[in-house]
Amino acid sequence: MAKKKSNLAGALFTVLVIVIIAVLAAPFFINGILKVAIEKAGSKQLGVGVSVDKVNLNIASGTITISGLAIKNPRDYEYEHILKVGTIAVKADVKSLLSDTVEVNQVDLKDTAVVIEQKGLSSNLNDILKSMPKSKKETKPAAETKTGKNLHIASVDINSIAVTAKLLPIPGKSDSVTFNIKHLHFSDIGGAKKTTLADFTGKIFTEIAAAVATQGAGIIPADVLGSVNQSLESVNKAGEEILKTGQQAGEEIEKATESLKGLFKKKEK
Repeated sequence: MAKKKSNLAGALFTVLVIVIIAVLAAPFFINGILKVAIEKAGSKQLGVGVSVDKVNLNIASGTITISGLAIKNPRDYEYEHILKVGTIAVKADVKSLLSDTVEVNQVDLKDTAVVIEQKGLSSNLNDILKSMPKSKKETKPAAETKTGKNLHIASVDINSIAVTAKLLPIPGKSDSVTFNIKHLHFSDIGGAKKTTLADFTGKIFTEIAAAVATQGAGIIPADVLGSVNQSLESVNKAGEEILKTGQQAGEEIEKATESLKGLFKKKEK
């Protein structure tokens, strides 16, 4: 009898250790899924490599911190990246993480740097805008279309964007100029219309591109800005919400939220 009790106690201890390890490891697991989701969404939407150094999700406060976001330049450009963001702080409604629509209250981007490189009458910025997928008419009924998590973002602020424009070399003139965009703000993205993580990635990129085109007037050659503006019109012609792609990213977010559901169920017990 004593032996049976000993075996039972040992089994319970083993189960307890496994549960503790699972709880401690869960945040790292979820952070890894979110990191992959962001990289996939960005790469799919922009047509170039997107990488993230680290993602940290705090379930209790509903905050996500993304560190070291970097968007690669298209091929045949001198700089490795077109855009880098030091930190992205996201504040979301915790309960909405388990629903069909994730409510994001605030997104703040800090330490943002953009490099515009001219190539002929085009630029790296224009090349990415041209490669972004355009809106298409639905070919399937809405009920049959596979979708991921819907996002609604209440407010986005991008503070202090450092812009470097590398132009074609002209004798006697500098081939590089710099300027700063102090602040960008936009709000009420998604919700009524389906908006995915990929759509939001594209939205941030096009808002920054539009600000560069506006504030770069008189600094960046007019022919380069003209091609950028044409591409911006093409991307945005379907309306405020940019694109209707990003199902792969939605599936990755589904995996992350399924993991979150498991954690919440354990807490309820």
